[in-house]
Amino acid sequence: MRILRIILATVAAIGLTSALSAADREPSLYERLGGKPAIQAVASDLVDRILLDQRVNKWFAHAAATPENASAYKAKLADFLCQNTGGPCQYTGRDMVTAHKGRGVTSDAFNAVVQDLTAALDKFKVPQKEKTDLLGIVATLKSSIVQK
Repeated sequence: MRILRIILATVAAIGLTSALSAADREPSLYERLGGKPAIQAVASDLVDRILLDQRVNKWFAHAAATPENASAYKAKLADFLCQNTGGPCQYTGRDMVTAHKGRGVTSDAFNAVVQDLTAALDKFKVPQKEKTDLLGIVATLKSSIVQK
């Protein structure tokens, strides 16, 4: 009987410790951005901006070809952002090197897309810390995307 009480006390302590550590953890960037609806809104606005941006829209001709292509691109981008900010989404597109290989993306084009992303984040009044954190993630992709 004493062993049973010790086991039950141990299980209860482990459960309490797990609950406390979950409550104490810092929210993910995904959560701080507002979850999937907020990420979808930013992705949609970003794609709209990119498709209008003469500096970069030539690289997105396929996405601009039909409303269905644009919607599919927005959904993939939202999944990519969601997954890379700690959200539950699964990005199923190609990796960045494969997706951009042979496309001749320049540093200026990458920077223009970052400017478009910044404008989208500003439109939705994303706080500076979250904006900086997201732009930091995007910055790590530059070497996989830029080829000129």
